Amino acid sequence: MTSHASTWVLALASILVAAPASAAVTLQGTRIIHDARQGRDVTLKASNVGEQPAMTQVWIDDGDSQARPENVRTPFRLTPAEPRLLQPHQGQAYRITYAPRPSEAALPTDRESVFYFNLLDIPPKPSDAAGKNLLQFAVRTRIKLFHRPAGLPGTARDAAATLIWTPADNALDVRNPSAYHVTLSTLTLADGSKVDVDMIAPGQRVRLPLPTGTPMPTKVSFQWLDDYGTPRDLEAPVNAP
Repeated sequence: MTSHASTWVLALASILVAAPASAAVTLQGTRIIHDARQGRDVTLKASNVGEQPAMTQVWIDDGDSQARPENVRTPFRLTPAEPRLLQPHQGQAYRITYAPRPSEAALPTDRESVFYFNLLDIPPKPSDAAGKNLLQFAVRTRIKLFHRPAGLPGTARDAAATLIWTPADNALDVRNPSAYHVTLSTLTLADGSKVDVDMIAPGQRVRLPLPTGTPMPTKVSFQWLDDYGTPRDLEAPVNAP
């Protein structure tokens, strides 16, 4: 997986004929950066680009995509938090405020933390639905929310270049020594082989299995995603540990 916005389609009712499922409500980006140097708040805009009203529900989770919104507790407060009906071509700004409760453990101050912003887009019942059996769907969009404490060493933009690549048994080990999450979107070996990649957390070491029969590379080419979700290209040597 990459850190592009993830979307799930959720059935609202168990009836016979499926209506088309598409997200009418879109978000302005594929990730949210809460930078503590710029204050407690960050704003995200949603827009109904469809031609019908859409009911929206939003919440933040801590990594468990299956958790029910009412059971999730995070150090962030959403405004507005209640479901909203967005008319066609109407927008809604959501304010995300970092407001940890005194009773909860504080987030680390020496590295980023990651959460997830969820938006559920619930379509209206079709106007011609009378007498028909329809299966309606809600579309859920889930994007990463990074909490970036003030005073971290280095920069998020330079973090991907600090990744340390070492050979392992039929695999590559990659370690992230930085204080920032690095999201890899592609990893290509010298022979053109592709390796499955994902996000690497601060301080994390990840083992990436090589395709069967692929020799150990001396260098790798990869793309990582910046704060705006834009792919950036880099090359790095594979060094003995």
